[in-house]
Parts: sequence; structure tokens; C-alpha cells
Amino acid sequence: MSDDRHRVAPADGSAITPRHLKRLLDQGAPIDLVDIREPHEWEIVRIPGARLVPMREWLDGSALPTLRQGRTPVFYCRTGRRTLEVLAVAREAGFADAVHLEGGVVAWVNEIDPRLPVY
Repeated sequence: MSDDRHRVAPADGSAITPRHLKRLLDQGAPIDLVDIREPHEWEIVRIPGARLVPMREWLDGSALPTLRQGRTPVFYCRTGRRTLEVLAVAREAGFADAVHLEGGVVAWVNEIDPRLPVY
């Protein structure tokens, strides 16, 4: 896509900042926002527009078919550490444009929506 306003992947190709993600969501960019945490974590706090697919489903390969065609996968967890493993799985499966949210949902709360709870 030649329109840089909807460019999802950053230059290094691995992480996206909360502010960049917010801008993309506000613009309606074609992303698939995936929370890889556990259901009990999802119940505490989540980023609007995300869907929950726990990490174990990515690691065993069962979640790969759920990735939405034509959308860039953006993974997040609590602080960004768990998503690195999921990012590797997605990229190995051919989703070269997949990225993860730098700092996870904690960074999202701190930088974008401090009204949300943190744990």
C-alpha cells in the first residue's frame, strides 16, 4: 500500500508503539489485533477492538488458521514479552508483516487510556 498513513509495520519490522497502534485503529487500518493472554487477564483489561486467542493456541499451531487474510496481525500481551514467541510462530507461518505491541497492554494503559485498570 503506498499510503503511509496505514503503514502498520515499523522500520525494524517487529514492534509497534501504543501511539502508532492508536493512530492506525483510529484510521481504520487493516489490522487484526490479537490479545494472546489468558482469559482471566482478558477480563481485567483489554484493548478495544481486540480478540482473545491465548498463547498456547499459537504455540501448538491451532490458532494460525484464525489469522484474518488481508489484515496485518498485531499481537499483544501484558508487557510485550510473551508476544515475541507468538510473533516468531506467525512469521514462520508466512505472516512476515506481523508485529507486536511494544510494552503490551500496560503500555497501552499508561500511554493511551489511563482510565483502564492495570495488573
